[in-house]
Amino acid sequence: MTVIYCLNKFTDVLIIGSGIAGLRASLEASKYSDNIVILSKLPVMLSHSVSAAGGINSVSIPDDSIKSYFEDTIKGSDYLADQDAVSTLVNHANSEIDYLEKIGVDFDKSDKEYSPNKLGGAKFSRALNSSSQIGLSIMQGLYDEVKKNNIQILENWHVLDLLVDNNRCYGLIALNKDNYKIEKFLSHLVIIATGPAGHIYSDTTNSTNCTGDGVAIAYRAGALLKDMEFVQFHPTSLLGSNILITERSRSVGAYLLNKNGERFMSKYAPSSLELAPRDIVSRSIINEINENLGLNDPDYGDYVELSFTHLENSLIDEKLSDVKELASSLLNIDIKKTPLKVIPAQHYMMGGIKINVDCETSISHLYAAGECSCPSVHGANRLGGNSLIECLVFGKIAGSQIKNHSKIHDIDSLNIEFNISDYSNIMDNVDSDYINIISSKLQSLMTSNVGIIRTKKLLEQSLQDLYILKKQALSHPIDNSDNSKSSGHSYFELLNMLDVAETIISSSIIREESRGSHFRLDFPSRNDKDWLNHVIIQLSNSNVISSFESVIINNIVPDSRSY
Repeated sequence: MTVIYCLNKFTDVLIIGSGIAGLRASLEASKYSDNIVILSKLPVMLSHSVSAAGGINSVSIPDDSIKSYFEDTIKGSDYLADQDAVSTLVNHANSEIDYLEKIGVDFDKSDKEYSPNKLGGAKFSRALNSSSQIGLSIMQGLYDEVKKNNIQILENWHVLDLLVDNNRCYGLIALNKDNYKIEKFLSHLVIIATGPAGHIYSDTTNSTNCTGDGVAIAYRAGALLKDMEFVQFHPTSLLGSNILITERSRSVGAYLLNKNGERFMSKYAPSSLELAPRDIVSRSIINEINENLGLNDPDYGDYVELSFTHLENSLIDEKLSDVKELASSLLNIDIKKTPLKVIPAQHYMMGGIKINVDCETSISHLYAAGECSCPSVHGANRLGGNSLIECLVFGKIAGSQIKNHSKIHDIDSLNIEFNISDYSNIMDNVDSDYINIISSKLQSLMTSNVGIIRTKKLLEQSLQDLYILKKQALSHPIDNSDNSKSSGHSYFELLNMLDVAETIISSSIIREESRGSHFRLDFPSRNDKDWLNHVIIQLSNSNVISSFESVIINNIVPDSRSY
């Protein structure tokens, strides 16, 4: 087995993930070092960040303000967001928009003024877009800048585990998906920016590559996780495929209708209607279905309608051309004439690796940014437009941390060992069919029992079922076919998915209240007296250990949350 050490035997900064958070971190780190490496599971422009279409938040119109943006984010979080973190987010948002423009990202404008959309839970229009493909535009701009700065990117590397000794991270172990070799990488500083974990659900808007790798490797290394019970479901995914229909649709004026043709959000959010926060809209849809007010498709089950039929053609062509084209090409539907069938689907994880406002994890020299992390800017519910700006703001902060570390120049001589046989045996013995079976069982379990509406009974049963799946996965029956090695990374992804699912279920059992995206049928009310706390999870000696941390409240005292 050949062990490589990247450039110059070791790196100053090693970044796991090449989405928006990872690329932004690398660009900031490049101000302080020319020895930076990005490890990416996929080719860069296949990152999940590319698919973002709703918008990116900033304060760009005269009536809006940083104060209003801050207040909306805190209220939207159901008052669980840490207010120091939200202050960092909103106060750095506009400078990141300026940075994007400097590197060539074009935002939609009218008469040289920004043309933002108003998304759910916002008092003002603040979500900027770029020809309905904001994620792609940002990714292309950042990627071009990374190439200009000669930052090394190693594609098709799947990170297996972190190398940690005495609570200090020294690097990682990774699998080269091109030649199936396992290598060791050492670095002064490691940044995890691996993005989502949505593939643990069968109904998700995330891609199949979103398997929670960063959260899982940090968890196994002993890092603290935070708020894992808070899983966001986007209200409008296409029935059957779960392809996301952007929140911009409702911003422009699309209606949600039940089987009677009623605009049912008037019952749940009379002021904001379809532009209430995502947790409220998703629960409202499920409630309509449970009250027998949904519609039914013989192949895919219950749904509600998202209707554009009342909108002018000119408005659809100007603001929703991407949705119109998607419906036409995929479903052969003209949205001006026929509503879309939609259902909520898993979309985003508010919880993740616990970090502070400097992106520090609980492990020294290990940092995190983006969706895999939890700085607690979203609390119990994320507002649309806040994910991309979070990646940029905290990606930059994470990348800047190398300036605060003295470099250990003999790091390559440290005796950081790992048992290669543990990983090689797996590579030689995995059974791809068995992986698919267990993955499907996990996804069905999470969607059915750990979704929008939860109960203690279902959660506790789910945890027991999960342990059975883990035991089955760890046995990994032998497959002597030629496909064994090529299935190796899928097996490691499955192990990651099982670990992340364990933390979500465990945290969901612990939180005995309903707040934001976490709705407990047996505890249907928010309980600030007992639960204005974060649930912290850690793996210790193969046991899940839980603790609590008070929400940081500096300016806004929790209040009722009506829309």
